[in-house]
Amino acid sequence: MSVSVLRPNSPARKVLAELRHGARTVEQIAASLRLTPNAVRNQLRKLQDAELAVRSGSRPGPSKPSTLYTITLEGQVQFSTLYLPVLTQFMRVAEGQCAGTQLDSFMTETGRSLASRFPRPVGGMRDKVRSAAHLLRTFGGITEVQTRNGSVVIRSLGCPLSALTTENPAACKILEGFLEKYLSTPVSICCNRDNEPKCCFEVTAQRAHRRLAR
Repeated sequence: MSVSVLRPNSPARKVLAELRHGARTVEQIAASLRLTPNAVRNQLRKLQDAELAVRSGSRPGPSKPSTLYTITLEGQVQFSTLYLPVLTQFMRVAEGQCAGTQLDSFMTETGRSLASRFPRPVGGMRDKVRSAAHLLRTFGGITEVQTRNGSVVIRSLGCPLSALTTENPAACKILEGFLEKYLSTPVSICCNRDNEPKCCFEVTAQRAHRRLAR
C-alpha cells in the first residue's frame, strides 16, 4: 500500500518508526520525538485510519491508564526494502520454470485472490468501473475511465506494478485477474509496456459470465 502520510521524514513516519521498537504510549512517543502529545495523537489517528497502527492495550499511569499503540503488519511493510527484489527474482524464476499459459494462469489467479480482500463495488457497470479506477489510484496508478467501441477502458499514466511489468509482462495478468474478480466481468489487457509502463484494461460488460462472480 502506498500511504501519503508516510512521506520521507514526515511526522507520521517518525511516529510509526517508534512503534517498530514495541508498544508505546502517546507520552513515550512525544518524549522520544520531542513532539507535543496532541501532535502525536494527530499522527496516530492518521496511522490508524491507514491501518498501519492499532490500539493494543493500556499501561497504568499517574492518574489514569495510558493507551498503548503498536504497529501492524501493513505498517512494518512500509519500512522493508526487500519485497521488490524478492518479487522481481520470483518472477524471473517463475518465467524460467513455467510454460507461458501456466504462468499467465498463476498470475491471474493471484490477482483474483487479492481482489477477494476488497468489498465488491455497487451500482451499474460504469459506477463499478469508476470504483475500480479509484482503487487502482490508491495502489499508485494515475487512472481515468474512457469509452472505446462500446467498451469501458481504464487507463493509467503509471503502472502500480511498473517495477515488475517492465521486465516481466506476465505481471500485468495480476491486475487483469484482480479487475475481473472485482468487477465480476471479463477484462482484457491493452497495456503499454515500454520503458514507462502505462496500464490499460478494457472492460466488456456485455460478455460477462457467471464464473467470474464466484
